[in-house]
Amino acid sequence: MKSPLPREAYSKNALIYKILSNSKRLEILNILKKKETSVEELLKITGLPKANLSQHLALMRHNGLVIPRRHGLNIFYRIVDPRIVEPCKILHDLRHKHLVV
Repeated sequence: MKSPLPREAYSKNALIYKILSNSKRLEILNILKKKETSVEELLKITGLPKANLSQHLALMRHNGLVIPRRHGLNIFYRIVDPRIVEPCKILHDLRHKHLVV
């Protein structure tokens, strides 16, 4: 039997899973899933210090998960593909369905 994906896909996916293993980054991605959002609005919603939010956004931007857009002095972010956060919803539903902590 052959592996379903090329071996390099597993190492690249593992890197993305590491990025997604941070709860604040998951929160940011779930916010961006709904609509393009400004950095200022993300700061209000997440309650993160600006430096922390910038670090999270930079990491996700450099790994192709979000795309920035500048409009005047404001920077807006959007998620590249909303499906990236589907596992978050699936795991949330499973935990509540089976009462797993």
